[in-house]
Amino acid sequence: MIRYRKYLLFALFTALASLFMQSALAWDSVGHRLSAAIAVHYLSDGSKAELLGILQQHPRYQQDFVEQMSASISRGDNEARLNWLLGQAAFWPDITRGLPEIERNKYNRANWHYIDGAWLRGQANTQGNTYIGISPFDDIPGLAAQNIRSEASVDNVMNALDFNTALLANSQAPMPQRAIALCWVLHLVGDIHQPLHVGSLYSTNRFSDGDRGGNGIDTGNRNLHARWDRAVSSIGVNSNLETVLAQHSTTLEKMDEQDDGDWSLWMKESRALLLNTVYTEEMKSAIARTDRSNQKLREFNLNDDYVATMQYHARMRLALAGRRLAIWFDDNL
Repeated sequence: MIRYRKYLLFALFTALASLFMQSALAWDSVGHRLSAAIAVHYLSDGSKAELLGILQQHPRYQQDFVEQMSASISRGDNEARLNWLLGQAAFWPDITRGLPEIERNKYNRANWHYIDGAWLRGQANTQGNTYIGISPFDDIPGLAAQNIRSEASVDNVMNALDFNTALLANSQAPMPQRAIALCWVLHLVGDIHQPLHVGSLYSTNRFSDGDRGGNGIDTGNRNLHARWDRAVSSIGVNSNLETVLAQHSTTLEKMDEQDDGDWSLWMKESRALLLNTVYTEEMKSAIARTDRSNQKLREFNLNDDYVATMQYHARMRLALAGRRLAIWFDDNL
């Protein structure tokens, strides 16, 4: 009986750990691969060659890239292989969650994917938190990029970008380290464009510790965070890429004249979307009511208008992420 109870506890712990890992993800594989594909579309030939040369020095290049590539991609043209490789690199920081323990401890950085909604710096001078029935928390003044000098200083998506962009751009750094940094830059630029990674909702009772960026809001088969993560998944990478280029190519092509590579601006945009669009008035009103009555919070049905708006904004955020990646790579490598 004791052995059986230990087995049940272990099984429960494993299931809960797995659930937490899944709920902590940002854009899913399609989302991250889409931002990488948009970056490849706009990259110069020189940057493409440079990125491929760096990525090939990744310490897990054989296991996590070469061996995972399908035969059709490996036999395809150079552009198709580069698209796949950089897409895999953009998703690789999430892949590290499932590596064997020693490798997972070496590469996985759970707190690099998101940021406290009260953290401010630069153009991100407004909190990303929604407060219901309680006063806003004190602002957290963020460290300047030049103060992030080692990995030990990194504890959120903003200074993870500070650290990894500096490492990737350093031609004197060891190539395996630059290859890992490349994966993180591809991934984190996507993450900071996901609105539910830059703030949370807090209330007096139900969400006194926050809703973990929408993970606590039930929308039926998935929580609110997961619905945004998978907003563009249904039609795959290629169809999304065609849609983005058809609808937004003029805007994206002009961005090199107006985008200065300041990720505090990118976070400001994501927070505006989080505060004004992601949490609906219906959600906030229901949370306020259950906070007073202590009733169970109902699940929310995301209607067709909400889903269409979510898909539009998710696709646009990923398009901006990809274009900004291309600009940064061309300017800094």
